[in-house]
Amino acid sequence: MELKLQREKFLSALHLLEPIVSAHTGLPITPDVLISTDGKDNCKLIATDIETALRIELRCEVISEGEICIPAKKLIAAVKELDENEIILKTQDEKTPVAYIYCGKVKHTFIGQPAKNHPGMPKYDEKEVKSSQVVIPTEVLLDAFVKTVFAVSKEETRYYLNGVYVNIQKDLVKFVATDGRRLAYITKNIPSSKVVVSGIIPSKSVERVIDILEETEEKNCKIAISQEHFVFEVDNMCFVSRLVQGDFPAYEQVIPKITTTMSLPVKTLIKGIKQVSWVTGEKGFGIKFLITKGGIKISSAVESVGIAEVELDANYAGKDVEVKFEPSYILDMLSVLEKDVDVIVGINEPTSPWTFYPSDDKNYLYILMPMKL
Repeated sequence: MELKLQREKFLSALHLLEPIVSAHTGLPITPDVLISTDGKDNCKLIATDIETALRIELRCEVISEGEICIPAKKLIAAVKELDENEIILKTQDEKTPVAYIYCGKVKHTFIGQPAKNHPGMPKYDEKEVKSSQVVIPTEVLLDAFVKTVFAVSKEETRYYLNGVYVNIQKDLVKFVATDGRRLAYITKNIPSSKVVVSGIIPSKSVERVIDILEETEEKNCKIAISQEHFVFEVDNMCFVSRLVQGDFPAYEQVIPKITTTMSLPVKTLIKGIKQVSWVTGEKGFGIKFLITKGGIKISSAVESVGIAEVELDANYAGKDVEVKFEPSYILDMLSVLEKDVDVIVGINEPTSPWTFYPSDDKNYLYILMPMKL
């Protein structure tokens, strides 16, 4: 095999593939990227950790056909230090898994593995995937995943909470994530379809899709949910992930009915929380919010550390209420909102869940359970 590649495009593809490769599967081949020819002007790059896989088709000049597996991290380390934009990637022969990279006056030799040892892309029912596929604007999918994935549970024992639940209902898609103490929920409109499917996408898979969406310039992408897999396609890339098996909780039952609200700028609340969080340091201490007409007093106190207090103006006309929250749980949500909008806080009892949503998007809802005072 011999290919002529553009360094920047090759390196960009490798950076997207790198988080997929794994040295922890028990298979010595999974830390490698599979490189193979695909016609006269394309090559395919595939990385997998068995549970997920990413295929990228890259434009190049194919001088001779072939395939090989090369350790991904070593390949990236070499390519990113090259100076010239044109790279020649060449293999020795079909029986010898050795690859060479030539760029200007630089020559690298890689000891690889035969392509036949690589598991490649996961096998799935293509007809099932095709029938459940919907088109969704890339900006819409990126926004939905960013605003939910942070709320996914990290506890392996509650595996059914280890992902973002995606529910496609014809021209509507619901994205939900929860760890049992908080819940992020957003609804997005999509072009009309006949698809009605749902599945739990692992958080690490959602993060990989976010990486791709942040790089692509395409306006639309495709997603599909089959019985066992989530398939995402955009531009020249195809990402496949196994779904989390299990039943997602009945999330709509935990959405509280709120009658009293308070509003203040997102950036103001972020600043206020950060100004008192130095006292608590680690998770578990929490900070107090005393909400009165026209403002909030945020405070934190640890006997061995000190006390911090800050007062913020807010649009509120209800009765006084004091509540305690884990600061990082509020900051996680605020960090994904636009900083020049207001956050609307749904006021509840100090022992019941509160709600938060941005003033510019009522289709996004964040529910948070307070700590004990």
